[in-house]
Amino acid sequence: MKITRLATDHRRIPLPGDERIPLTGPKPAAEAIDLIVVQVETDDGATGLGFTYLNGPGATAVRELISNQLWHLAIGEDPRDVDRLFAKVESRFRSVGFGGLAARAWTAIDVALWDLKANAVGLPLYKLLGNSKAAAPFFASDIATLGRSSADAVKLAKPLVKQGAMGVRVEVGSGDVRADADRVREISDGLGDDASVSVAADGRFDLGTAEALTHFFEDIGVDWFEDPIPTADEIGYAKLASLAEIPLAIGAGFDSRERFFRAIRTGVVRTVRPDLCRIGGITPLLKIAAVAEAFQTSVSPVRMPEIGVHLACGLAVVPHVDSVSWFADAFTGGPSIEGGKLVPSAEPGLGLKLAAAK
Repeated sequence: MKITRLATDHRRIPLPGDERIPLTGPKPAAEAIDLIVVQVETDDGATGLGFTYLNGPGATAVRELISNQLWHLAIGEDPRDVDRLFAKVESRFRSVGFGGLAARAWTAIDVALWDLKANAVGLPLYKLLGNSKAAAPFFASDIATLGRSSADAVKLAKPLVKQGAMGVRVEVGSGDVRADADRVREISDGLGDDASVSVAADGRFDLGTAEALTHFFEDIGVDWFEDPIPTADEIGYAKLASLAEIPLAIGAGFDSRERFFRAIRTGVVRTVRPDLCRIGGITPLLKIAAVAEAFQTSVSPVRMPEIGVHLACGLAVVPHVDSVSWFADAFTGGPSIEGGKLVPSAEPGLGLKLAAAK
């Protein structure tokens, strides 16, 4: 089995205007996510579908990387050799660094290769990965974004909680710490005891502010505090972990598996948050998951529930899915909510097909 063709597609996925706000300056009218889709074909007719996304500049460059450089590294190779191909690509970009656009570009191909591997043996991807559970709990992660009021977030979250969502991920870091704290409390109170709340700061706070917020979040029952200070501040995280009772999560901004290995080995955090697009796909995530399991640390992949549900149902170390609805209209198939949990498609591979462009 040899790769004979890689085809790409670029879709602009609109988001509501209140999804994001800048810390300074006027609020934008609307934003869009750039979705780059890859279809891999082989000489014996096997196919695989993968994707990556960007919510900033670089979509054209990512597509060009796939079509003009990564294509040459993958063509003629056995698509099942995911680990060897990942090492080959990392080596090719070592002089300029694999993290960044190269990792985002390879993510689409790597995911397509895993989809193809599962398709080739007629299994859903989660069964190929280990089949640890049939369904996964899920968090709603596109509800309580920075540009949305607490009242609107609660209104949107309640139907999902009624369907079975564990709770919501609340973004903070508006520039007004008191307003951030009040917003988290209002959302927590509005959802009540039936829903969990996790807080994500994207490294926007200094250590003193993060410590004060941590104690406040402990009092109102927040489940974890994600990336409260800049991720490069390893000493700061060690200090914060020694003072806080609330679990810390880290890693949404990491662009290499080595950074995850260091964070896991120190024991500072109990949950790591790898972003498939930043690290290069499923192949490096599986390496992170193996180390995390050895150190009794949970792995919670960032967004991309179309893939995350397979990781959660395939791997015991992934306890739940970080769910967003961004690509609901871009694909057909994929996960569904059943019995209060997210259930992967029973079709081979990811169970996804690219929907017709609108």
